[in-house]
Amino acid sequence: MTLPKNLTLGQIDFGSADAESDRRLSEYFVKAPYVEDALSLKRTLILGRKGSGKSALFSQLERLFRASGLATTIVVQLTPDQYSWTALRQYREQGLMPEQAHTNAWKFAIATAIAGSLADLSDVLLPTQEAKEARDRLRAFIHQNYGKTHPTLYPTATRLLNGIKSFNLEAFGFGVGIERTDKELPLTPMVIDALLVLIAQIARIIGIIVAFDKLDDSWDGSNESKHLLIGLLKATKDLNDRYSRQNPSSGISLLVFLRADIYEGLQFDDKDKHRATEVQIAWDAGLLKKMIEQRLQDEVTTGDLFEEGEMRGSILPFNYLVKRTFLRPREVIQFLQACANIAGRDATEISKEHIRQAEERYSAWKVEDLKQEYRRLHPDFESALEALRQGLHRYDSLEEFEKFLRGRIPQIIERIGSRPIIELLFNASVIGVRLGNAGSPRFRCEDSGLVLPASGAVYVHQSLYRGLSIREKRGTDGDEADS
Repeated sequence: MTLPKNLTLGQIDFGSADAESDRRLSEYFVKAPYVEDALSLKRTLILGRKGSGKSALFSQLERLFRASGLATTIVVQLTPDQYSWTALRQYREQGLMPEQAHTNAWKFAIATAIAGSLADLSDVLLPTQEAKEARDRLRAFIHQNYGKTHPTLYPTATRLLNGIKSFNLEAFGFGVGIERTDKELPLTPMVIDALLVLIAQIARIIGIIVAFDKLDDSWDGSNESKHLLIGLLKATKDLNDRYSRQNPSSGISLLVFLRADIYEGLQFDDKDKHRATEVQIAWDAGLLKKMIEQRLQDEVTTGDLFEEGEMRGSILPFNYLVKRTFLRPREVIQFLQACANIAGRDATEISKEHIRQAEERYSAWKVEDLKQEYRRLHPDFESALEALRQGLHRYDSLEEFEKFLRGRIPQIIERIGSRPIIELLFNASVIGVRLGNAGSPRFRCEDSGLVLPASGAVYVHQSLYRGLSIREKRGTDGDEADS
């Protein structure tokens, strides 16, 4: 098939693979099931792999809440930069474990950010005298400490390093220039509660939503970073438990957008209590097709983009592309853009040869992207991934695959064992497993609940074949490497 209406590929805009720079995102944003969970506030911890759509949803939150009729709901969006992250990580309170001190610091920073957004609310939006007085006291606190500007995380975090006494707390009746001795309890919780009491009075009338994103930008995998992130998760859960009404028109609700692999690496008490708040961003071939077709001109379908006919293995071209992704929107867009660039602006279709040529480039990108994604979190990942280079696309058993790894990276296997390395590759969807020589190989990107079984044939993910020069193993009962 070819593009209708004399269109060429140069006239097709697939949008940007980067949500932050995609100015048309609101026009073709797909409200997948995980979006509905987040907007209903039933799930407040939104987890996904890099490129899965976390930042896309984050960037659209205010518009989506407005579109649902919540004209007065306030959305506060926070993206801690390196400087804020560093300052908060250094915060300590005497007598408290780092996680608890960081929990207090996050609560204070969150409450201050909310106060800044409420300080200038019009009387029209506050029908009760109690709400107006609460706003006035919050405004006094903001003006006394930040002037006329809205507080951001960085000045709050840096001033916290000097102690709560560096803040003017007259608005809460604590007086000016508070002094404390080492024998006194930390004043931070008292100030947090004073702020939240005033905020809650306004939140009975106006919904307040605070959302965090870009938490991995300054993530370095250190214990200090883990303590800080755990403190944020505990702070947001505690505030949600106390103030969220799971109704965006009132109450205080906090959403955290976080990479799933980083979250999985955090170990802390009561993590099981957070399970009910989690939602995994999940895409399938149908949703990804819808995502692309919403970006195309009217009456243009994904089928119109490609040369008529099937690829090797009796698979349609678009499905061929999708099978070579980890089911993430960014990857599908990148692959399509690579295909279109090779075909040329004046072309009216993407041929099968264009797809094969683009796959060489795209697959090399995926290898490098994976290394970058896991470099800070798992130092051994890059070596484990490179161990697969020029290997086979399939291994008949986990034992055969383990033997192969031992021959390639013996020092790492000796140091941490083979099972952890295989689990690392499995969790990243670099490899999948086919059980009992029946059905198709299963990869974790298709089902986040999958766990590595005790036995089964091991398959390398098709997105990495070209980038790692993977060789096809013959005699595979129909599961050809290029299908």
